[in-house]
Amino acid sequence: MPHRLLHRLFFALFSIAISGLWTSANAQFGPKPSAAGSSVVTTPYVRAELLAHAPQGVAPGQPLWLGLQITHQPEWHTYWKNPGDSGLPTDLAWTLPAGLEAGEIAWPLPRKIPIGTLANYGYEGTVLLPVPVTVANRFAPGPLAKDVTVKLRASWLVCRKECIPEEGEFTLQLPLKSTTALHGAAFDAAARAQPQPVLAGTGGIVPDSQAQIAEGNTLQISVQGLPVALRGKQLDLFPETGEVMDNAAPWPQAWNGSVWTAQVPLSPQRSNSPSVMPVVLAEKTSEPTPAGHATGPDPRTGYRVALKVLGTWPPVASVAAVSPALEAALQANAAQAGGAATAGAGASSLTLAAALLGALLGGLILNLMPCVFPVLAIKV
Repeated sequence: MPHRLLHRLFFALFSIAISGLWTSANAQFGPKPSAAGSSVVTTPYVRAELLAHAPQGVAPGQPLWLGLQITHQPEWHTYWKNPGDSGLPTDLAWTLPAGLEAGEIAWPLPRKIPIGTLANYGYEGTVLLPVPVTVANRFAPGPLAKDVTVKLRASWLVCRKECIPEEGEFTLQLPLKSTTALHGAAFDAAARAQPQPVLAGTGGIVPDSQAQIAEGNTLQISVQGLPVALRGKQLDLFPETGEVMDNAAPWPQAWNGSVWTAQVPLSPQRSNSPSVMPVVLAEKTSEPTPAGHATGPDPRTGYRVALKVLGTWPPVASVAAVSPALEAALQANAAQAGGAATAGAGASSLTLAAALLGALLGGLILNLMPCVFPVLAIKV
């Protein structure tokens, strides 16, 4: 098993086990259940609110946006569509009236958040995850209806030194014929934060922009058509496809006239081999943002391009084996999540977390002994 993968596996499972012990012993730190009809869920780590923008009301052909706005406590963060070396993206599951269809999240430009020897992509401060909603011609709320009800079940992973999985249920009433534009400025800002195509109207495809698989397990990337204002500047690169690039490794980049080039190393634990790789580019910040130090919206503009991958991918990394003790603990976790009663859940979670930590140590300690102490020094 590769040394770096051992680091990741140990750190992730150790963090989960410790978080389980912590949250089970401190039940008051769990997310507060939202009241029926509430559009806001508040936990010790975030404030999440369901927002809407329907300036012309809810009708076919008129703009309608929904979105989850997450305000993080200092030092806490959630994740982008590709979370990087660890983490999970926020998930939104909608329940809408017939005739309304929600699209995908229009992900804003993320920040690079270093985690020891690893790197994640995510959000701090306040972020709005907007979703376009199509109102079909068949939308027929009824002659006496004055509003519609939209519901959202959202889940997110919020992290600092530990990671806490949270979820919330949200409900919002939207008037059919009146304007809903109280949060228009927030949706406008979210639209500006969404990465733009390198060339307008191309869907992200730019001729002669590509990623060539080269010797030494690297991708030689070249991008044409970037704005003139970026020429000569160092750029950040955010891959939308996870588990391909080495997110934390340094890599060289240069400008050849109007063409931006980079040589990005592949991840030692690569598990994906895409034929097209969408990436987002933005002017590089002077230093990656340490977790908890960014509070406002990212002022940079991101540019999205879909890179055609040329060449043959090297073999993917082998999947790490799971010890029998760890497998038993994970199965116990799944069984508890599926059928545990509310009464005594805290004690059960505490026992499970201890069992998971014990299984982790018992199953991995022999392989991990040379790198245990470096792992414990990593901070999220």
